[in-house]
Amino acid sequence: MHSYTVEPLYVKSEQEVIAADFYRPATVKKPAVIIMAHGLAALRQFRLIQYAKRFAQAGYAVVLFDYRYWGGSTGRPRELVSLKAQLEDWRTMIAHVAERKSIDNRRIVLWGTSLSGGYVLDLASELKNVQAVIAQIPFVDGAESAKLYPIQQLSRALKVSSQDYMGAKVGMSPRKLPVVARNELCFIPTQDSYQGYMSIVHPDFYWSGEIPARVFFHLIRYRPIQDVRKISIPVLFIAARQDSLISIESSRETATNIAPFVQYHEWDMKHFEIYHGQWLEKAISTQLDFLHEHIGVGE
Repeated sequence: MHSYTVEPLYVKSEQEVIAADFYRPATVKKPAVIIMAHGLAALRQFRLIQYAKRFAQAGYAVVLFDYRYWGGSTGRPRELVSLKAQLEDWRTMIAHVAERKSIDNRRIVLWGTSLSGGYVLDLASELKNVQAVIAQIPFVDGAESAKLYPIQQLSRALKVSSQDYMGAKVGMSPRKLPVVARNELCFIPTQDSYQGYMSIVHPDFYWSGEIPARVFFHLIRYRPIQDVRKISIPVLFIAARQDSLISIESSRETATNIAPFVQYHEWDMKHFEIYHGQWLEKAISTQLDFLHEHIGVGE
């Protein structure tokens, strides 16, 4: 087990500053680096630190960051989810890490979960300086996920989303929807999602639980599945068989489209269970095995 340090890292992304934690193993000269960020409307402190610590203890450097508008990163309006901006933040962090002398820029790994799992698959189909990808419970097909949305609420959600989308174009204040809620219109209304999402929220960090409704419009059109055939690097893909947000059929189809470069695992769990207990331990163990096989710790 390696000792490690954690340093704050601030990186310019267009007009904003991205805040990150840089985990550096003390005894590895030029470690491989894992770049990590969270899914929809989540902060880096929402159960991702536990992954980062274990990777650092295993001898890998980790850069764990917040998107612009979120957490320690700058940008207004606060808590805006822009898929385009978040993908750009990923590209910025990858470019920054590639230039750091203290890490091995020939061994860059992208790690994503849920929405960011979709991002890292998207980026792997596009970028040439990434060596491997870990995607757990990734958001792969917004059109398919929309079919899991309660049909009686879908038209209302689309209406509010389009109103906010049009309002944003003329400078109106955002119309917001809760990320999760028990008995009202929200982004993730499936039965197990309120308890699941709230189980990862860290109460010590500001989080309103609401985001602009226009994001719904963008999410259902976001389909990483369409480009994954271009991926030619090792991918670890962990899917949840009882996932109420991401259809298992779309996960399977995505995995077959990545073949032969994919190592696919399908576990009998719900979407948020991978952040806790036995599933968390299994995920970290599986991910470390994948890293050791394809990347290696080095000296």
